[in-house]
Amino acid sequence: MKAVTAAVLLCQFPLLMQAEEPLFVATPLTQEGQFTGGIEGPCVDAAGFVYAVNFEKSGTVGRTTPSGEAALFVTLPEGSTGNGMRIGSMGEAYIADYTGHNVLRLDLATKVISVYAHNAEMNQPNDIAITRDGILYASDPNWKEGTGQVWRIDAGGKFTRVAEGMGTANGIEVSPDGAHLYVNESAQRKVWAFDIDAKGGLTNKRLIKEFPDHGFDGMRCDVDGNLYITRHGKGTVVKMTPTGEVLQEIDVLGASPSNLCFGGPDGRTIYVTEMEKRRLVQFRVDRPGREFTLWKNAPQTGEPEPPEIQRIVAVKNVCAWPNLTLMPDGSVTAVIFNQPGHGTMQGDVDCYASADGTTWEKRATITQHDPNTIRMNHSAGLAKNGDLVVLCSGWTNEKQPDRPKQADFRDDILAPWVMRSSDGGRTWQKETAFPVAESAEWSQHIPFGDIWTGADGALHTSTYQGQFADPKKGTKTKSWRSWHCRSDDDGHTWKMVSVIGPQHNETDIFPQADGTWLAAARIDTMEIFRSNDEGKTWSSLSKPTARNEINGHLCQLKDGRLLLTYGVRITGRHGVCAKFSKDGGHTWSEPLRIAHSFVNDCGYPSSVQRADGKIITAYYAKTAPEHNAYHMGVAIWSAE
Repeated sequence: MKAVTAAVLLCQFPLLMQAEEPLFVATPLTQEGQFTGGIEGPCVDAAGFVYAVNFEKSGTVGRTTPSGEAALFVTLPEGSTGNGMRIGSMGEAYIADYTGHNVLRLDLATKVISVYAHNAEMNQPNDIAITRDGILYASDPNWKEGTGQVWRIDAGGKFTRVAEGMGTANGIEVSPDGAHLYVNESAQRKVWAFDIDAKGGLTNKRLIKEFPDHGFDGMRCDVDGNLYITRHGKGTVVKMTPTGEVLQEIDVLGASPSNLCFGGPDGRTIYVTEMEKRRLVQFRVDRPGREFTLWKNAPQTGEPEPPEIQRIVAVKNVCAWPNLTLMPDGSVTAVIFNQPGHGTMQGDVDCYASADGTTWEKRATITQHDPNTIRMNHSAGLAKNGDLVVLCSGWTNEKQPDRPKQADFRDDILAPWVMRSSDGGRTWQKETAFPVAESAEWSQHIPFGDIWTGADGALHTSTYQGQFADPKKGTKTKSWRSWHCRSDDDGHTWKMVSVIGPQHNETDIFPQADGTWLAAARIDTMEIFRSNDEGKTWSSLSKPTARNEINGHLCQLKDGRLLLTYGVRITGRHGVCAKFSKDGGHTWSEPLRIAHSFVNDCGYPSSVQRADGKIITAYYAKTAPEHNAYHMGVAIWSAE
């Protein structure tokens, strides 16, 4: 949590910080009768406010201060009635709208309510749980039939049924490590555990506890994985281990607790919505709640940040893999892939532009893909005459005559198109003259990185190829190699010059002032290569990153230092980092943290330096502190 937020919390909870209250002893937070008998939710934001649905009347959300002052916060859209609530990693609230068959998204800063996801097949939904990477799980009981099911809701609102044939599914929670989902059944009084697989599916269903009496409702877990479950009708909250051992049972001063959440300055206050007295009650516990960790505005990593940095969500709903070009007038263009995924759908590359990196406008869709194909992999840069040149390859979804049908959009790699714009990216012309693969053993060339004008007056860039394990069976590769490419006619036609990385793929090349060339080539790390003969031969120079610190980009700063920005796909450190070299790439500084991500689906940075010395780094992330779905992020920062 940022220091400012922590200070606010300390100011709002002075008594708690001075004298610890007894543990597991409930006290009222709000007055009786301020909410309806449908009081549910609840959730707590980073400032300590408690939100619960049905304040004074149905279809509302009330907000309560830590001292217990409750007031109407928002009224939900006509036809919507809230139930379970959750706070997302960016401080937004998600509300299970059981009458509208929606999950609503509530911006707590602006009070804007939108339909995040709608599914007419649902019975309700009743309650929701959220993973660190923003996936929602919703319980969906059919009270009349005594049955239930569970849905997964991916970023963008796509529903997938992940469990069915259950009893009245109600309380739902994700384990602290994200590996398990817990679901309780109200009428059957059972608590189930599932394993969450790599795609978000549920496997290995197992019963962890069955109670002899009274119903269940909302459920949360602490950072140790212990479950807290409301026992509707008994008037208690039970604390038990993930294996079903009951550790504690807390009287909550009313017969009908409906749900609960963690909050307080340290995440150790539980707030309970209680229907009989129509109020919120609270009690202190020994360990913070799992959801409290989602309040943190950024993952905690070990690297320092630049002295000045501004992060922007530049383009939403794109996987991007951005490539920046500094234009002659000082503006910046970004060439990006325009779909929210890894190339399993039709799509193209777009051109965006910005005067200074803070705001971006779309100028054009660069490619117009053929039917049932995708154009996505690209390199970009300026020709000598000032034209913007983009090389772009992709995939086809058409079965090839010499092999079986492959997975979606993985039937064959398409040869690159040469795209050219003479008006700053607003209009584009296509040329198709690009070297093809020399044999069926190798894929077509895949462009990557920047296009540069060398001291020889030619244009230079890089491509890579995959060597197929068995080209007659499929497009699975067994090895890679990256190439140095050259154009002697200002980017209209190209030829292969030399292999840069013999086992490497995505490679970015860069010309130095002394006439030598550097290349940052991906293997399981980033390896720096150097050429002293205009790219005819290459030798390894250094390995500046660790394993899974990959997809690097090189540029040179005005003070002469080299800048390497790269993605970090190491658990607990996901995002983008930067290193500097003062000796031409032989040695490198300790890393700076440029961007954070909650998952490893992130990175591919590209950087340029503005006239005022500020650095613009563009990157992509699937879910990050700034935005909870695929987007192009931009960091504007100052070097040390």
